[in-house]
Amino acid sequence: MSAIAPVALFLIGGVAGTLALLGLRPVLAHPALLRRNYRDIEVPTAAGIVFFPAYLLVFFVAVIYYNLFPVSVMPGAHPSLVPLDFAFRMLLLVSGFCLLGLLDDVLGDRGARGFAGHFSELFHGRLTTGMLKAAGGFLLAAAVSATARPDFWMLLLSAAVIALSANLFNLLDLRPGRAIKVFLPAIAGVIALNFTEPRYVMPYLLAVAAITLVLFPGDLSERFMLGDAGSNVMGAAVGLGIATGAGTWWKVGALVALIGLNVLSEAVSFSRVIESNRVLRWLDGLGRPERQGGNGHYLGNPKGDGAREANNSD
Repeated sequence: MSAIAPVALFLIGGVAGTLALLGLRPVLAHPALLRRNYRDIEVPTAAGIVFFPAYLLVFFVAVIYYNLFPVSVMPGAHPSLVPLDFAFRMLLLVSGFCLLGLLDDVLGDRGARGFAGHFSELFHGRLTTGMLKAAGGFLLAAAVSATARPDFWMLLLSAAVIALSANLFNLLDLRPGRAIKVFLPAIAGVIALNFTEPRYVMPYLLAVAAITLVLFPGDLSERFMLGDAGSNVMGAAVGLGIATGAGTWWKVGALVALIGLNVLSEAVSFSRVIESNRVLRWLDGLGRPERQGGNGHYLGNPKGDGAREANNSD
């Protein structure tokens, strides 16, 4: 029996994401998950928690499928040839980064910003949730990478790519729809990297992409924010795809680029760079409703950058 068709898991991911979003609406409306944005509008943050139950359903479908239609695997085969290996790695990644992001969304100290701010707090004996998220994210990325049985240096390389990619998407989630607009072409490129061995990798990348597409309209139309719980998952998924499908030197190149962008963010505002470029500004605002600010609640009202910049400055 062949592997699950990529299109099938893409559709299942879309259905699972829709059901999870509908089911979690009361949770997202809880006061603990509401934040005021720069236009003084209360909107739910951490809508990215949808990724966890949605992908969990995708994983269960895959488990049921391969129990009904077993695939023969040679003893000692590489993990990439084991049907549920990548599915489990993605489950570990989605659940872990979602939890770490939610922790920072709910309990995060907004006083410390960027790596410099968190290291400064640590130097003074204070452990911020941002630092906890960074350390936990790297350890989680290492655990996910270790399941592929790489050597020590490849494990570190893959873990660094995953962790830094997660943080980069956190930094990008400062405007409605921006992080997803970057994610979609990025995940398409990552899927292309894994296209030569699509049986057990590509379907799960497509499932995550489908869940993201479910969240796109609400994020773009300013009904909710993804929060760290969402942006970190998207970035980590891109990083995992690079770690799985790219050759060593491509991974090194990706790591250098990710380090550069993360360091650059300490001194340069990505939002200002985008605003200063006509093409980037147009792409960034594409599909985003133009609304006037005012007091109110999130239902039908806009959100803005103040909350995003505060919530995603780690």
